[in-house]
Amino acid sequence: MGNMPFTMKYPYNSNLLLTLICCCFIMSGCGENQKAEKGDDSVKVKVSRLAMQKFRRQIRVQGVIQPVNKVTIAARISGTINSLNVEEGSRVKNGDILFQTDRKNLENQVKVEKQNLKVMEETCQTVRLDVEIAHTNLRKAKLDYMRNKTLYDKRVVSEANYENAEVAWKNATRAVDKAQAVLSYSKVKIEQARTNLEIARKNLADSIIRAPYDGIVTEQYLESGEFAAVGAKVLEMEDQNTLEASACISSLYYEELSLKTEIVLNFAGRELCRTKLSYISPSVDPLSRTFEIKANLPLQKNLVCGTLCDITIIIAERNGLGIPADAVLARAGGKYAVFAVNGEKAQEITVQPGFSTAGYTEILNAEKLKGCDLVISGQYFLNDGSAVKVVNGTGK
Repeated sequence: MGNMPFTMKYPYNSNLLLTLICCCFIMSGCGENQKAEKGDDSVKVKVSRLAMQKFRRQIRVQGVIQPVNKVTIAARISGTINSLNVEEGSRVKNGDILFQTDRKNLENQVKVEKQNLKVMEETCQTVRLDVEIAHTNLRKAKLDYMRNKTLYDKRVVSEANYENAEVAWKNATRAVDKAQAVLSYSKVKIEQARTNLEIARKNLADSIIRAPYDGIVTEQYLESGEFAAVGAKVLEMEDQNTLEASACISSLYYEELSLKTEIVLNFAGRELCRTKLSYISPSVDPLSRTFEIKANLPLQKNLVCGTLCDITIIIAERNGLGIPADAVLARAGGKYAVFAVNGEKAQEITVQPGFSTAGYTEILNAEKLKGCDLVISGQYFLNDGSAVKVVNGTGK
């Protein structure tokens, strides 16, 4: 056994050998096919050329739709609320009576002041008659005095008669002065009564609260029969026919906006309108470092106050040449580049991007790219000089 050949130790298996040889041929063939496929190392790309379109420098913020006219309606006269004619959801016209407070007491006060004025006017008329009588008495007393003085000078009447006539004349003079004073006092009382009547009428008018404009009642704070102090909130109403969009933006943009700045309003994924700013806050909030802007909106029956909307503020807008934003690649040092197809090679070209709008980037130095086929797909696999194969729309 020790002299037996080595091959006899491991019996020969022809089937196993044949299998190994076939596997070698198969693997050798696969390797050659893979090498053949890898022989073409071109990067498949899609290209496009610069296209003219409108570009914007813009800010996108979220705003809220609100009424231009919104008011809290309070009681101007304290008292019990009566004649409450509306409730939440009521639509009213300008001038419609909403409610009234303390109506009966105020109406009675007007009546009392009217009567006081009438009494003062009649009293004044009586005093005028007294003045006329006083003047008549004064004229009579003066004549008596002058006659007695003449007779006294001729020693026809006694000194006592003369003195009595003089006293009567002086008393008549004082009676006229007194009657004139009473008349002046009566006139003042009439003016006072008229003022009180005007105040009573004003209080009665102020107790009647009317709608300041066409609108809808959105909130009701008090019910009919409840007491309302002066200034107590009773209703809230708004005019839903005149709406505006409001938003707060960073103070960094304060100097760039004006009432000529245009905005585009989008609501529920659709463009609602394009308009201009109608209001810019005169100051910046010191805590949030933001300021408020507003823009009036056209009448839209499907808009609801308080809902959110997307606002695009257009700071600048111009026409220019651009390409899809993904084609512009960031490079070291704050530079940007695109790839152009030159023959079958990729050529990296430094560009100066401008505004970006709707997925496109403006190219400011577009002159050197005019007529070039620019890579818009596959650019992330390229280096300057990479082999490329244009496959626009073919996939081959």
